[in-house]
Amino acid sequence: MCLSTRAGARPGHPCAQRRRGGAWAPGILLLVLMATAGAGGEQQDSVRFDVKMLVRGVGDEQIDLSRFERPNIVSPGQYRVDVHVNGRWRGALAMDFRGSGPEGAQPCYTAELLRSVGIDMDKIGRNAAERSERTLGDVPVCDGLASYVPGAQVKFDMAEQTLSLTVPAYYLDSGNAGTYVDPAYWDRGITAARLGYTTNLYTQETNGQRRSRGYLSLSGVLNAGAWRLRHDGYASWSSRTGTTYQRGQLYAVTDLPAWRSQLLLGETSTDGRYFDAVSFRGVRLSSDERMLPDDRRGYVPTIRGTARSNAAVSVYQRGFLVYETTVAPGPFAIEDLGAASYGGDLTVRVTEADGQAWSFIVPFATAVDLLRPGETRYSVSVGQAMASGYRSSGQRVFEGVVRTGLSDLITGYGGLAFSDYYSSVLAGAALNTRLGAFSGDATVARAHLPGGRTSGSSYRVSYSKNLPNSGTNFSLLAYRYSTSGFVGLNEAIALRDAPHVGGYGDLGRLRNRLDTYINQDLGGNGSMYLNGSALQYWNRPGSALNYSVGYRSSLGRVSYALSLQRVHALSAGGLYTPNRGRSTVVTLNLSIPLGSGSSAAAPMFSSYTSHSNLSGTDSAVAVSGALGDTGRLNYSLSASRSSRADTSTASGNLDYRASVANVGASVSQGSGYRQAGLRAQGNVLAHAGGVTLSSSLGETVGLVRAPDAEDARVGMDRGSRVDGRGYGLAANLAPYRLNTVELDPADMADDVELLASSRSVAPRAGAVVLLDYPTRRARPVLVSVRQPDGGVLPFGAEVFDLASGESVGAVGQGSRIVMRVRDDQGEIRVQWGPDAAQRCRVGYRLPPRQGRQDGFDMLDAVCEPEPEPPPPAVGSPVAGLLP
Repeated sequence: MCLSTRAGARPGHPCAQRRRGGAWAPGILLLVLMATAGAGGEQQDSVRFDVKMLVRGVGDEQIDLSRFERPNIVSPGQYRVDVHVNGRWRGALAMDFRGSGPEGAQPCYTAELLRSVGIDMDKIGRNAAERSERTLGDVPVCDGLASYVPGAQVKFDMAEQTLSLTVPAYYLDSGNAGTYVDPAYWDRGITAARLGYTTNLYTQETNGQRRSRGYLSLSGVLNAGAWRLRHDGYASWSSRTGTTYQRGQLYAVTDLPAWRSQLLLGETSTDGRYFDAVSFRGVRLSSDERMLPDDRRGYVPTIRGTARSNAAVSVYQRGFLVYETTVAPGPFAIEDLGAASYGGDLTVRVTEADGQAWSFIVPFATAVDLLRPGETRYSVSVGQAMASGYRSSGQRVFEGVVRTGLSDLITGYGGLAFSDYYSSVLAGAALNTRLGAFSGDATVARAHLPGGRTSGSSYRVSYSKNLPNSGTNFSLLAYRYSTSGFVGLNEAIALRDAPHVGGYGDLGRLRNRLDTYINQDLGGNGSMYLNGSALQYWNRPGSALNYSVGYRSSLGRVSYALSLQRVHALSAGGLYTPNRGRSTVVTLNLSIPLGSGSSAAAPMFSSYTSHSNLSGTDSAVAVSGALGDTGRLNYSLSASRSSRADTSTASGNLDYRASVANVGASVSQGSGYRQAGLRAQGNVLAHAGGVTLSSSLGETVGLVRAPDAEDARVGMDRGSRVDGRGYGLAANLAPYRLNTVELDPADMADDVELLASSRSVAPRAGAVVLLDYPTRRARPVLVSVRQPDGGVLPFGAEVFDLASGESVGAVGQGSRIVMRVRDDQGEIRVQWGPDAAQRCRVGYRLPPRQGRQDGFDMLDAVCEPEPEPPPPAVGSPVAGLLP
């Protein structure tokens, strides 16, 4: 019963010789396959093994391989299974399995169950009636799905607890096609609290004078039931002005699945799609297209610019700071403005390391959108308007808009907007034509302003078109205010709340506005773009003009981009007071990979040169890349030169992406100044199991719970891993859509086994959903075992743990056993037939665990014959009979 005590056995372990091995890898793989051959799988026809083809080690006796011939036998009972229809997950259901016999228990179905997973039971019922066949009802039936759904096939994987249904496409509910998940399976998540933070510390010294500033953005969310309470805030600190705190939005929101809508209570802004976006405190009820089978996502523009040094970039919308970050010298792009609303221009302020600052405006208007016939979208907002800083203005506001698809050609829309001193009505339509999508609307407004009453009307025409054959994608949005008396809701509220404004005559009254966005793909010759806006006022001379045109391409391994930006009379300060300054900037960017290969971590050389009629010529060169195999540590070194200021600057940046936070540092030195900065971004999630940290979290989050699975990678995110307490985060899940989150066990300890590596879920928006991955802690052991006479054990003999009775492995080639055991010592039974002579025992003792285990424990053993059970005592009762 004891392991072999041949020479070389470790002291203190007389029954075992433990080895670490790498040369056994091919054999181990084969043994693992054998050990798991009967663990589970799809239901299939039985198979027969020819035992004559197997090498047997004990005489000529036959080996019992019957357990491999009928895999996946299910016992009667109720199981919670993941249901897949035609390869797509449809939900996790509690299903009954009934019946007995050679095939095992079979799943039971009702009409409601099949309807819930996307099968059109009405169509099946009509076909059954025509053929006088049986149909499903409320009483579960367990005699095969194909009897009720023609052509259906069923496979159940007992090990993965997965029921796969294959159904002819004709019988699928068209409303459940694509990526749609039935609302009954939307997961509202668990109770949790999370806090996202972004901090930026910035100090500069110019001519011996030091200035420092700091910025902290906080976003807190409390999830309880179906509700989410959110608060945003921004704190800033300056060595000159001290500390200030700007309170952001505070609201509670929940979704209404039956209405496909979101209900929000608190501080937010109106829709902004057709009327001005107005900040208010109150109630907003709006349809949420993400809940629909063919949802359309909102649009947020990408902010592009070029910084001369390590610069702070601040983004404002309607006077509120919505984003701030630090960028390295050279071109930058900001693509994560998730907090921006549907509309309202973005003012971008760039503060260079030497203190110089400049601003520009990014137009933000939504494009034409059409609806299918019979589809309706709406938004209703009512409450009290708020001024800058979320202070109440005292004015009541109401806005309601509705869109409905009248036909394949026409979508109609309209709306009302009111305040205490303002009213407006809008009506319009969108057309889908072969020439493109058109929309047009008219708005009539009346306002009671400090300078008197006024009224007017506004007419708007929009056009968008995608030309796939030519690679052109453009939209042209034109707003024309036909009368000088027209005023928008936001302007009317601002004039009532701004006592320093003399009256309506001081308002810059917009007459015409033209926005254009054009992108042209030139195939192998690169691409071009043209973005711009032009504004004219009734009471202001000239035009406000802002446009940029650019060309991007590559020549061999060299990528280059040429752009021209023209700015004239941009809005700055006050209410539409035009700045008559003009600027023209021409920029050339080059990027050249250094070294060979296509690794993302390879160094990259880049340069840019720009010329401005205001600031002269600026140029810079930089080398950037990533260090380490994981690519988490990124660096950049740059040098820049400004001709007008006659200054040179050297800069360096480091960014590290850890699983718990992103951190970075920057330094630069130039003529007469020095600059240094620190930044950090991360998230804290508190839940019933403790606190979990993450470098980034989206709106909707998956909380992974996998006990003992430390270092398992979550999904495709290289920076997200399971922590030491068994928790990890899937940072960005798509709400109301099927999400499959997989764990990669490659970096886990070898004594931990994932019993399930994949989970599917359809979360509600903003939810924190719990994803459970069962694990088993069992030490992997490779045992070289022999009979007492030195003979080998039969190939395929099954191995059982005597303490638990579980099957833990099988005998492979060369009389080797790969098994997983939970205890450091115990006994296993090797069995290859029903007789006592066809089994033996092995006792094992493993060295104590010392932290994380990587690799197999390797043992030599002798399998001793199992002793015969003692005969019953004289006079003892016969089994099954009472004395």
